[in-house]
Amino acid sequence: MPLPLLLPAFLAVAITPCPASAKAQLDGLYRWQVARQERRGPIEITSQQSRFTDGLYQKLRRAYALDPASGRFVDFDLFSGTQVSTFGAKVLGCTAAPGGGLEARVAVQAGLRNRPSETPQQLRYQLVPGPAGTWKITDIVYSSPAGFRLSSFLAELLAPKP
Repeated sequence: MPLPLLLPAFLAVAITPCPASAKAQLDGLYRWQVARQERRGPIEITSQQSRFTDGLYQKLRRAYALDPASGRFVDFDLFSGTQVSTFGAKVLGCTAAPGGGLEARVAVQAGLRNRPSETPQQLRYQLVPGPAGTWKITDIVYSSPAGFRLSSFLAELLAPKP
């Protein structure tokens, strides 16, 4: 078979249902996300600590604690990749990742006030095995701009400024 015909089959990734514990982590995160948007004040992520790897959680905590007056702050919704409200999310499925991890594909419904966008945001959550069969979020890859990662954003945001 010619190479051009094989290439699409090679690039296709089998998406399968996520393990129940991985899906539960993501579903719980979005229940919190939707509920917390109704409260005013700083984002308090402490209740979500068990969903993230220790390193990612510490960076999230530090990022949310930044003072906007300093010019350094989280300027978008990290769990939708937008600057609008999140209405919910659907875990579409998972693929195996190197080292025993998973990549979970999540369609996030976001929009203005009570008008969700017709096209969900597509996010890819990087998950690693946690204790007792759980999964921990170690990174998020956003669809736009292509390949933009939460870990890269946080590293740049939290880096000491000269």
